Amino acid sequence: MDTCGKGIGMSLSSLNAPPLVATLSLSCFPVFRSLQDIFQRQAVSWTVVKGANLCAYGLSLWSVSRPGRYDGEVDGYDGKINEGKPPSEIAKMSPGKQGRTLLPPAGWAFAIWGPIFLGELVMVGAQLTLEESSEIAPIIRKVTGPYVAAQIFQTLWTTSFRPKYNQGVYKYVSAVNLSGIAYALSFCHEAYSMSNINYTLGQYLLYFLPLSLHFGWTTAAALVNWNSMFALGAEVSSKAVAWLGHSSVVGATVIGLFVTLKRSAPVYGGVIVWALAAVASGLANRIKFTEKEDRNRVGVHGAERQRILSYSGAIANLVTSIVVSFSASSLS
Repeated sequence: MDTCGKGIGMSLSSLNAPPLVATLSLSCFPVFRSLQDIFQRQAVSWTVVKGANLCAYGLSLWSVSRPGRYDGEVDGYDGKINEGKPPSEIAKMSPGKQGRTLLPPAGWAFAIWGPIFLGELVMVGAQLTLEESSEIAPIIRKVTGPYVAAQIFQTLWTTSFRPKYNQGVYKYVSAVNLSGIAYALSFCHEAYSMSNINYTLGQYLLYFLPLSLHFGWTTAAALVNWNSMFALGAEVSSKAVAWLGHSSVVGATVIGLFVTLKRSAPVYGGVIVWALAAVASGLANRIKFTEKEDRNRVGVHGAERQRILSYSGAIANLVTSIVVSFSASSLS
């Protein structure tokens, strides 16, 4: 059994070639809208629709269980981790352990994956008993294509968020895939948040809330991933890292406000609040540990400004989410 398991693992590892995965990742973008159209057609049976969602979830769950990824170390900076190490050695470390990015979410932020995975498990399970005559079946059909695409992107992300991609442009493959997850889930979110079909609060909690959490978190996580990979190289300047970090926080704030207001989506805005607050908390620890260090060093330069921007963005999205929630309540 152990020999068989090791053999399968070695086979999968040999298939994980950065050029191949990069090509597959980029290829998913132009075809996934066609996937959405396919599942919306009545020619595709209702059983196939439900089975596709279940299989996509299972593939994603299996892929995230594979060991060897960077995650869990988004910001391992403890004030000493880089002490005495030459830039060439630091560049070989994982993104988080370098402590160089200005988007370092606090560890508690990743607890959101629990509700996402559990919620989507309940979601795909509940769909198995849902009749095609249900009033929300058309929404489920519309959600299925982009949901399947999002889970394929997530599988490719788990494949590419690994040390073997720490070379040249391939280090950005994981960021491309995380962006792909958020992009695909935005179509899922649009399908139910902008739908003319009325659904109950219970139906929202069962079928759509997990997708809102997933969409919001991957929006923020994609920006974290881009920043981590950009800061990976020892040759990157502190000003460039700070500029990208500031732009990303402002971008996350604007996207959060836009989607929350445009789609009356307070849950999405709430997840952006969670992410920005986590970045601000991570930066507070960074600033504390680097009080006596060079203020112009990568990962330190601009940290205080970044913390203020993160808190400001979190507050703006929090207020907007509350206003949208009360507005929706008054109209119902």
